[in-house]
Amino acid sequence: MDLTFDEGNITTGAPSQAISTLRRRISAFTRDGTPFKIGITSDPYRRKSQYEDDTDYDEMIVLYRTSSDRYQRQLEQTLIDDYWDECDNSIQGGGGRPASGPSYYLYIVIEW
Repeated sequence: MDLTFDEGNITTGAPSQAISTLRRRISAFTRDGTPFKIGITSDPYRRKSQYEDDTDYDEMIVLYRTSSDRYQRQLEQTLIDDYWDECDNSIQGGGGRPASGPSYYLYIVIEW
């Protein structure tokens, strides 16, 4: 599995400032019906290795970085709600234990 973790292309800021950019980026990656899932993590490298062991996804793309666990969870919930009929998420966000920062990330995984 490839990990795209390009600091120059990672969106930051408050959810109200970031949401439109994140929607555009997700749509650009998935407009052809590509299977995908939206998620959050405090450690993209560890999360990538978990996907490699458990799924058929081919790429993990980090889209957003924040120092706020609340912001990452809010954006995850909003984006899963937005793409619920298209994404492979089995719950509509907010699952899992609280993460420990200092940085938090929102990503998508894609099956090419």
